[in-house]
This record gives sequence, structure tokens and C-alpha cells, in this order.
Amino acid sequence: MASYASTIVPERARPLYRPPKPLPYELREHCVIYFEEELCIYNPLNPQFDTVPNAEAFLPDTQGLTLLSNLLTSGTSFTTASGDPVPAFIPTPQQLSLAATLVVHPRLTTRAASKEQLQASNVAFRLLRNANKIVGPINANFAAAFTFSPQNTRKRSDGRRRTGGGDDSGDDSDMINTEIANAGSLWARAEDFWHAVGWAFNCSVAYPKRWGRWKLWLEFMLDVLEDDWAERLRMIEEDGDTSKNEPEEDLLAQSMIVQWLSGRKGAYGNKRRYIRAIFADGSAKAMAEFKEIFKNEPKERKTNGDAEIKRPAKVDIDQDVFGDYLDDDSDDEVEENTLSATTKLTEDRSSDKDSEILTVGVQPRRATTVTNGAERFGGMDSLILRQRLLSLVRATCTPTLSLNSLTSHTQLSTVSARAEPYFTPLEDLYDMYIDHIRPLPLPTFSLFVLPVLPNVLPAYRSSFNQLLLCSLIASSAPLEHSDDDLSQEILETCYLPFPANTHSISDNAKVSLLVESLLRLLATHKVLGFTKELEVVVETGVRAREMKAKGSTRKKRDELLREEEENWLFLRNSSRRMVDLVEFLKRGG
Repeated sequence: MASYASTIVPERARPLYRPPKPLPYELREHCVIYFEEELCIYNPLNPQFDTVPNAEAFLPDTQGLTLLSNLLTSGTSFTTASGDPVPAFIPTPQQLSLAATLVVHPRLTTRAASKEQLQASNVAFRLLRNANKIVGPINANFAAAFTFSPQNTRKRSDGRRRTGGGDDSGDDSDMINTEIANAGSLWARAEDFWHAVGWAFNCSVAYPKRWGRWKLWLEFMLDVLEDDWAERLRMIEEDGDTSKNEPEEDLLAQSMIVQWLSGRKGAYGNKRRYIRAIFADGSAKAMAEFKEIFKNEPKERKTNGDAEIKRPAKVDIDQDVFGDYLDDDSDDEVEENTLSATTKLTEDRSSDKDSEILTVGVQPRRATTVTNGAERFGGMDSLILRQRLLSLVRATCTPTLSLNSLTSHTQLSTVSARAEPYFTPLEDLYDMYIDHIRPLPLPTFSLFVLPVLPNVLPAYRSSFNQLLLCSLIASSAPLEHSDDDLSQEILETCYLPFPANTHSISDNAKVSLLVESLLRLLATHKVLGFTKELEVVVETGVRAREMKAKGSTRKKRDELLREEEENWLFLRNSSRRMVDLVEFLKRGG
């Protein structure tokens, strides 16, 4: 069996990362013993702990994780005689897999029995982040580490691992024989990546404390997916070989995002499920589809610490009882201050009433105001992560697309174009996006279409906003061009002068926001210049949309009146920004 450190990256293709080096057998064995003998996670019921001198100063709960981190980061400032970075010791896939579970497991985070347990979760997160930054996602073999295998398909090896021999290969000798690393892990309890994504975003709306940990996990996973995609594009560009089109030789087909998008074969409904996960909003429907990963996950620890914590007598995965490794959830009690470190790791939305979070079941949707569009989807942090996912999925539909190109025609010169996308045709993908974004109220809609968020593929912004415009703009607008093309001439001819195809204030404001986003996109990429025609069509479009927009003639409730006022505000502010931008260009800006 190939070594877990083996990689498809040739030596010359690793300028951004240190080359990997497998842990020696003895060190691997040493680290796994820490995990299996309950040294990774502090157990306050261990009778031997109280007899350890200076136990509070030398807690053993993070020794395995800390050792792995130290081995990984050692030698960072050194180079070889030829000036190349020295190799870095990388954890095994089994160790990285366990670390990812520890980051979000409720018993180590929102139900942590001690600060030491929470520390173990944080050390695990630092180990993962350092592995991605130091050796990169391909060298770290995250694809092998982050393998979803639901329904308890992760098997433990029988008894202790075999000992003896210095075999460095990744096989059963690297298995970690604890339930939390196998059937009780995140990778076994979640159906797939999109189940975890949907549940994480549900938490961003319904369970802010759980979102604090899932946000860390999801940010890291997106860093890995984006870095994995970008590294493979770079490797293909450097290789210059366009003949490798077979699946086993296609670097992009082997990327983690493509593998996770193709995990469920064929059915169009499965593809729509992936998109629904990105738009999960804590509603009853979203909660029913993307359920909790760990049993009773939103439940928090009790604050009245009178009852004694009892040691469970057996291991029962279905009931989330992990024997000596994790004690029973139902008897959890700890003081409120043990959760303080968790809240320091996240932006606590103080407006959320934590006391109203239900201990069982689904929390009702929080009321949102029309002026705060981000709250509908759990705040700006959640919205940014959703945008990053939408942009990354879009990239797989144009496989040769660079992550910073303006249009999909800006391709890597040495990459052969594929006949079909990796995920789904771009038109089908955008239809799914439009189904979710077009009906949104203006405050939320604007955050998805205006270039106000980072990490969004420019080509995605260009082509998607144009396609969305086609469904809203007046029928008199000429739209005989590819949605992937965008130029000042197209903008002046096809979009800027036209209103919406309805008299709705909201629709006309949405058209204004979309054409504004395209105008600003061209300006950002230095391909927009002042012309008299540009000035005329901008002013023409502003007048046309404001003249066509009309409110409802029916008697309105106060809430509808406020909504119309907000819609008018969005329309007029967008108009003013476009006029100001043209004036800036006119002055030579």
C-alpha cells in the first residue's frame, strides 16, 4: 500500500509549500498511544489524574496534538543547501481526521467540561490550519483524511495495532482505536460534506454558539478546497501537458471539491441539494433536510453544578456514549465560565438572546429587519462563507477558470478545454442559484449581487449577474450575446438604459443593483473609461427605472409601507452611486 505521504505533486511543483515527510513509525506509534489512552482529551474522572504532581500545570490532554504540531512546524526557518525548504513531518490522515472532529465536537466546545477540553479543540484547529499553510492540502493528503463514510462504515482494527517493524506506509497500523475517531467521528456521522455545510449554516441562524465552532471548521474547509483547486491549476499550467485527459490523470477531477460534488451520482435532485445546503437558513424545511450531526448537538451544559458527573458503564454509539473517552452527555454539568474561551474565538452576535436557544428541537427563526439583510442568513460571516462556496462551485463548471479572472475566456494557456464541466452545465447551475437569490428581499439580495464581499470569483460575478438581469430587465433590452462576455459596449447597449420588466419598486431596484455591480466590476478591473455615451445611458437608465417603479395601489399595512420606503431607498442610492462613479471617471479618476 502506498505511503500516506505519497503525493502526485512533483518536486518542482512545490514552491509555495514545504515538501512532506512521513512520521517515523516510532513517532506515529507514540502519538496514537496518546489518543488511545485518553491523553488527547482530559478526563476529570480519571482517578490517576489527582495523583499527578502539578497536574494543573502539566495537563496531558493535548500532548498528542501538541507533539504533532511541534513536529509539523519545526524547521520552518531552515533551508537545504540548495535553498529549498526542508521537509516537514506531516500527521497521518487518521490523525488529521480526528483533529477535524475535535474542532466541532460539542463535548469539547459548547459542552466542554473544562477549559482543558476546550483547549484540546483549539489545539486541533491550529494543527489543521498549520498543515494547510505549511505543506498545503495535497501534500497533507487532506483528501484521504477527510473522507465521509456514514452509517458507521469506518471500521476499527481488531485489538491493538500490530507492533514491530519500521514500516512507514499508511495502513491499519495507523488506525486510532477510539470511537470518536471512527463511528463517532464527524466523517461517519455526517452523510457527506453538504450535510455538514447545511447543518453549519442552519446553526448560523438558529444556534449562534454552535455556529461559533462550525464557522471555524467551515472557514478551514473552504481554505483547503480553494487552495487545493488553485494548486492543481498551477501544476497544470507549469506542466504544459494537455494530453492528460483520462480521469485518473486529470488533476482537477481529483480535486476535493469535484469529488464531493460528484459523490452522489447522476440525479439532478442531488445537485439541487448541494445548493440548498449553501442557502440553508434555519427554517423548519432546512432543519428537516440538514439535521444535526451529533445527537442533541445544540443542547448546552447545565449551569447548576450540584449533580455528580457519572462515568458511563459502556460504549453506545447510537446514544453518543463514548465510554472512558467521552462521558455521558445527559449528566453534563459545568460552570458558565468554562465556555468563555469559545465565545472569544467567534464574533458573538450580542443581539441574539442565548437564553432563548432551545435545548431540544429547532429554534424559531429570529425576526429580521429589512435594513439588515445579512441576518436572514446568519450574519456577514455566514454570508461570506456562502459566497465563497457559490464561487468555488461555479469554478468547477468552467474547469480552466483561474480564481481571479474576470471572464471564463481568461484561461490558462496550457490547459486544454474540457468538453463538459465537472459538476453541471453552467446554465443549470445558475438556474439553481437564481431560484434562491431572485426572490430575496432587497437588503439580502444586494449582498449577493454587489461586489461588497471578498473571495468571490470575478467571472462568477460577471456571468451570474448578467443572467439574473435577463430574468428581470425589460424585454426591449437586446441580449444577443454570451453571458460570459462583458465589456463597456455591452453594458452601455444591453443593460444600463433599461428598467425592469415590471412596475415593482423592488424589481427596478434589483435591476439597478445588478447594472451597478457590472459597472463597478469593469471599473475595478480598469476596463471602464468615461465617454459621453456612458454618461447619457446611465442617466437614461436612472430616469427609466424611477419612472417605471410604482408602489401597490392597494391599502397597505405599516409593514408594507416601510418595505416600500426601503425599496425606494435602495433604488435611489444605487442610482446615485452610478452617477457619482461616472462623474469620478469624467474628472479623470
